[in-house]
Amino acid sequence: MFLLLCLGFNKAAPQEAETLSLELDSIFDTSPGDTVISGETGEAGEENGGSPEDAASGGVMIDTLKKNRVTLSASYDFLGGFSPGWSEAPWQEETGKFNYVLGAKMEALLALDFQISEHLRVWNSFYFSIPDHAIFSLKEFYFDYDMGKILFLRGGQYAINWGISPNFPFANLPARIPERLSGGDSYGAKLELPIGIGGLQFLVMTREGFLADKGSPRFEEFAYGLKCNLAFPSVDIDMGYLFHMEMPKRFSLSVKTTLGDTEWYTEGLMALPYGGDNNFRFSGSAGFLRDFFSGKLTLGGEAFYNGERGVTYYWRDKSDLRDAESDPLFEGLNGALNFIFRPGFLGMRVFTRCLYSMEEKSAQLVPGISIKPGSLITTTLSVPMVLGRRDDNNYYRHNVDTENRPFSIILGIRISGAFHRAFYLEK
Repeated sequence: MFLLLCLGFNKAAPQEAETLSLELDSIFDTSPGDTVISGETGEAGEENGGSPEDAASGGVMIDTLKKNRVTLSASYDFLGGFSPGWSEAPWQEETGKFNYVLGAKMEALLALDFQISEHLRVWNSFYFSIPDHAIFSLKEFYFDYDMGKILFLRGGQYAINWGISPNFPFANLPARIPERLSGGDSYGAKLELPIGIGGLQFLVMTREGFLADKGSPRFEEFAYGLKCNLAFPSVDIDMGYLFHMEMPKRFSLSVKTTLGDTEWYTEGLMALPYGGDNNFRFSGSAGFLRDFFSGKLTLGGEAFYNGERGVTYYWRDKSDLRDAESDPLFEGLNGALNFIFRPGFLGMRVFTRCLYSMEEKSAQLVPGISIKPGSLITTTLSVPMVLGRRDDNNYYRHNVDTENRPFSIILGIRISGAFHRAFYLEK
């Protein structure tokens, strides 16, 4: 691993090789030890008292710390690895072209959280990466303003998410703007009103790259949304509507509950296509998630029917798996099965993920294992592969591999950590 890491630094710089997917098991869950810095979740949020959770997303409004303070948060990642792969799966008749990705990358995130008063909070974070440009870039910049538990307002540049499916985010309506392949970071403002056992959320948003003129944006370049939440003791319900001049009108419904030791969820979508077609398109999913043996084993599954034909693109934000891009939600019936086993020593995680499209007769299978020999070190071995029909429109060309190879092997190492420090100020 040490030799591979050294070779990676030597090769990545001149060729600017794409970073490997080193945290494939993070597609299943986010463990408390993950070094994610966010204005809403993670260790920083817990230490700082967090920001008020979305009342319209099933959360409850929580009191922020009354003292004025500034919190500094920082995280770092050193990535390196090696991934051979083939343009055709080994079991196909054709041999296929062989290539490999060998590289390394260093990333850092610096965040400042200002609790200016008991009602106003400002969060901003900056991202730094080598060899990608080697300059700081703005990641998030927004403010939170609340009037006690009566009204909550957030505005600025930040991730806006609806929906609950971990496999098919078709009900995450804000992530589907724009439909065409421009995309970018989201800019928006949301107003939340807690009402009774739930609340209402009013949303206005757009994306960088979607505005023709940043200095003079037009009303038709923005999307407008309304979401209602009902948080009953045994079931949580979200209903949402998002309108954009150049996109289908979409209505979503999400329901989740816990029966026994199993979490169940279902989502539905009704879409009226853009361009004069008055026939509604319907999509829906149902899934479950359950832990066994005191959390050592986690199983999850989901069935999803996509009835939106020809309008199936959504925007997927950058993650450990790959860069941000627009990906298709395959039409017709789809299925997902997730498995993760934690033996309890060396931080070992044995995982498998399978996605299947019945209409495309194509499946994606990602088995692997990760080990943490130290608290800050993670090594990963995984074998992403594609099964079924060979077609440019299915998983053969849209999978988790950095180069969409239907068969590859990923061997990598990651050194990461985080730091949080709060400074309280006298008034």
